[in-house]
Amino acid sequence: MQTIIIDVKVPHDMKGEILRKLAYIIHGRIRKAKLLPPDKFGYSEIVLNLETDNPRKILSEISKLKIKTVRASSH
Repeated sequence: MQTIIIDVKVPHDMKGEILRKLAYIIHGRIRKAKLLPPDKFGYSEIVLNLETDNPRKILSEISKLKIKTVRASSH
């Protein structure tokens, strides 16, 4: 099992929609989640710590969501 961190920046008004889609994709692999308040430009940040066997599969599924800013790092 590998632990990866996914950092997503989304517009504040779309945060609920993106969270719903992420929860559907990830379902049960989340170890820790942080929902940060919006910045002065109106973007909220979502930080997820995931534990998975195949991080490439999850990253490819997340990239299909058409989110502009996604960063991933592994431990």
